[in-house]
Amino acid sequence: MTQSALDGVRILDLTSEMGWYCGKLLADLGADVIKVEPVGGDPSRGRAPFWQGIPGRETSLRFWYFNANKRSVTLDLGQYDGRWLFGELVKTADIVVESWNAAERAELVEHDVDPDAYMEAQSELIWVSITGFGLDGPRAGWEVTDIVAQAAAGIATLAGYPDGFPMRIAGNQAYAVAGISAAQGALLALLQAEATGSGQRVETSIQEALSICQETAHLQWDFQGSSRERVGESHRLPGIGTYETSDGYIFSMVGVPGFGAPWTEVIGWMDESGMAEDLTEPEYANTFANFNMRILLDEEEQAKHAPVLARAQEVLTRFYASKTTMEAYEEGQSRRLLIGQVATPSDIADSEHLAVREWWLELNQPTRLGSEDAALRYPGPPYHLSETPASIRRPAPQIGEHNQEVWVDEVGIPAEDLIAFAGEGAI
Repeated sequence: MTQSALDGVRILDLTSEMGWYCGKLLADLGADVIKVEPVGGDPSRGRAPFWQGIPGRETSLRFWYFNANKRSVTLDLGQYDGRWLFGELVKTADIVVESWNAAERAELVEHDVDPDAYMEAQSELIWVSITGFGLDGPRAGWEVTDIVAQAAAGIATLAGYPDGFPMRIAGNQAYAVAGISAAQGALLALLQAEATGSGQRVETSIQEALSICQETAHLQWDFQGSSRERVGESHRLPGIGTYETSDGYIFSMVGVPGFGAPWTEVIGWMDESGMAEDLTEPEYANTFANFNMRILLDEEEQAKHAPVLARAQEVLTRFYASKTTMEAYEEGQSRRLLIGQVATPSDIADSEHLAVREWWLELNQPTRLGSEDAALRYPGPPYHLSETPASIRRPAPQIGEHNQEVWVDEVGIPAEDLIAFAGEGAI
């Protein structure tokens, strides 16, 4: 059996949806990730979409994806017995990951669920906190959602059209970036603990983690004192932006010096197809033969060449529209032109490239709907390790599925005590 990178590492996952991806990344690498849920289950188990459209806490596709490979125990940290049980569970862990808000954190610390106390008792323990704005500072107590984080990190102000409102990028990008950053921090702390015998606090502010996705916006403000503007799909220059094809869309970034073949290659391609129209005439050919960064960045230069650029945009738009998405994508790539397919979910699902790379992973997921399991195909990990590959070994857990296994067999709670704790609602 192939060894996993994190074999033997136990992680307690007490995160809300904002931290699920952190635990998933570590679980896929082989860590024993135990999801510690409220007695009724994580509230986000009720998030759509659902398997076969059937709502329920055991049918959420979102929950299944982010929690595959994890085990589940239930625990009421509001009860004394629940807190005692948690302390016993922490003794078996290498890493604890949580995403408590400020009020939850203060209440738990007041009732002796104190990260510092646990770490003092276990010198190698690593404690990871995922928060909206950090554990200190004037915004430490502020609430956060994905859209709030995107706004606070400066991402929303870059998305949208110049004359429109800032926009949110779809797909809980803030939570994903925070999960990646927290997992990275946990792994670095684990390396340090193995080398020195000392654990540490790892803190991920979602605002700070996501702010790096602004690319050069920070630099523009620091060095030029100006804010980067939203550009949307204004097509300020021909060849740069999203274009409609006969059956979909492509993203084109051609003509940028240093990035692929020059604009003259595009004109040659159009000419071979009989669709260059008048772009081969000297007025246009000379401009694009000398297409440079000044034209790209200087508004005065763009104004000087405005009629030529506008005409090229018209011709190129018609040319791309005559091609299928894959024709434009594949032929463009063969010519070293930076053209990409704007892939739909079905395009990704049917991708021959991803199939050859064996990216998709198949798994049967119990549903508690009779005896029928859901046959699922999961997106694979975002990395490939040759010797210790990531994998999906078990489906997402049902609520408290591993209570007996973890509490009795591994933590050592007597079975009769576990029954009593269950009767009291502590688990």
